[in-house]
Amino acid sequence: MPVTLLQAKVGEVIHRHARGPATLSQLAYYCAAVGVVDPIHYDRLFAREAGFPDAVVNGSLRIAWMSQVLADFAGPEGRLVRLRCNHRGLLLVGQPMVTELVLAEPIQSEAGMTQIRLDVRCVASGEICDSGEALCELQLR
Repeated sequence: MPVTLLQAKVGEVIHRHARGPATLSQLAYYCAAVGVVDPIHYDRLFAREAGFPDAVVNGSLRIAWMSQVLADFAGPEGRLVRLRCNHRGLLLVGQPMVTELVLAEPIQSEAGMTQIRLDVRCVASGEICDSGEALCELQLR
């Protein structure tokens, strides 16, 4: 485990991941794959007529992205144990998003594994669009 992680303080951002903006084609494919039928997620004109500035990225896709960032952070020998999240705002097609993992509690080690409790923030256009709490386990080296 990196020394910098062991030295991290509660409230400190310990990992950041920038994701490029979702395209309308990606949203359409995602909606088709998981059976989302609400056109605000893949039809810009419909979304605008419904009062949104543009097509809206699905909440379930945003959760999947958060989960991927956490799983990548945990590494191949670690795991994401739990994720609870809240949607706090919109993420629109074409908006990049930054996911920040913030140390929520002091790091605890047991039986060769390190448990890390994290606050998760997803930010788009300077606003938090998603937030959550996660528990990851990392393999000690």
